[in-house]
Amino acid sequence: MIMERKWYKQGNGLLREMKEWLPGPHELIFWYLGQCGFVYKKEAIVYIDPVLNSLVDEKGDNMRYYPSPFSPDKVTADYVLCTHGHKDHLALETLTGIAKADLHTKFIVPGDCVETLVEAGIDRPRIIEACAKEELQLPGLTVYPIQAAHPVHQKTAQGKDVALCYQLTMGNIRILHLGDTYLTQQLLNDLLALKAPDLFFAPINGGDYFRTARDCIGNLNMLETANLAIMLKAAVTVPTHYDMVKGNTVDPLDFVRILREIDDAARWQLPALGEGVIYLPLSF
Repeated sequence: MIMERKWYKQGNGLLREMKEWLPGPHELIFWYLGQCGFVYKKEAIVYIDPVLNSLVDEKGDNMRYYPSPFSPDKVTADYVLCTHGHKDHLALETLTGIAKADLHTKFIVPGDCVETLVEAGIDRPRIIEACAKEELQLPGLTVYPIQAAHPVHQKTAQGKDVALCYQLTMGNIRILHLGDTYLTQQLLNDLLALKAPDLFFAPINGGDYFRTARDCIGNLNMLETANLAIMLKAAVTVPTHYDMVKGNTVDPLDFVRILREIDDAARWQLPALGEGVIYLPLSF
């Protein structure tokens, strides 16, 4: 179990790097912000599931193993995506801080989360509702949402999606970000219908009786994510959801071992907190 992690880069140094690093014509740069949070940079700057504020439980106790790398009022972004409404993915203090800091940022969320953002003070025209299997074509970004199973595939009484996975296309790069989900036949069929991802971001923390008893919904486990990466022919797999929240961590090196046992040619990446990674497809 991971008890403490340190930032490779944070604060002004990380912010400066994210501003100054420019991807080449066929490249994409991504930075790891912890849990399921990443920044993707190509023609657009995209944040997904950022948590740039404290996390506390119902008793007021700190749930994070490490602090935020910078405050949300320092963010410059074209788009911020959230996969679902749990506070380690949709962090309202983070989203409202970004909304105030960068007035051109658009927020892309499942339908079930739209009113949550509106009630928090984000103007409705800045919020884009993501609907399963309805492609969003935006400047610098194409989003194809898929219904996640967290813990089951679910819509509200009004027919709004509750939790989503996202296929993102940025230029020549395809990103598949699963957010939080179990593996179901429906999800497997939906994922196999997609083109192979260049970058595959998927949870590895799994689930068990004791976490479920604490109302901690599980995810794909390491073996499931490793097998899924091979089935989807992912060029590079980046495991997620293993290090931020107390009582819900695993060792990502165990995932790497499992993945290599299945296919020792499989490519993977374990970025440090705040580390930038320049990705160039093998075809270039």
